Amino acid sequence: MCFLRTLLREVFFYYSLVRRKNIVGSRVRKARKESGITQMELAARLQVLGITIDRSGVAKLESGRRPASDIEVAAIAKVLKVPIPWLFEESNDLLDSLGPGK
Repeated sequence: MCFLRTLLREVFFYYSLVRRKNIVGSRVRKARKESGITQMELAARLQVLGITIDRSGVAKLESGRRPASDIEVAAIAKVLKVPIPWLFEESNDLLDSLGPGK
């Protein structure tokens, strides 16, 4: 029974990682909240920079349900005044959890 529980937990964990469409979403949310701006304000500022995104798109990006292009990540970093690599820092823990053969 313990083996089955462990196996199910690992399958669920990997499934949740596979379902994610980006690895920067949680950092985008954190930086946005620390900046004191809403999802709507972030979307508006990105639109000024030529990024086509609305509030719903920002919400999906933050939750990992929408992919983020390299250009979008660069624009988000500029708007939120954070270094681009900072947006990817939590991703190292996710990649490490996948084990060998990443």
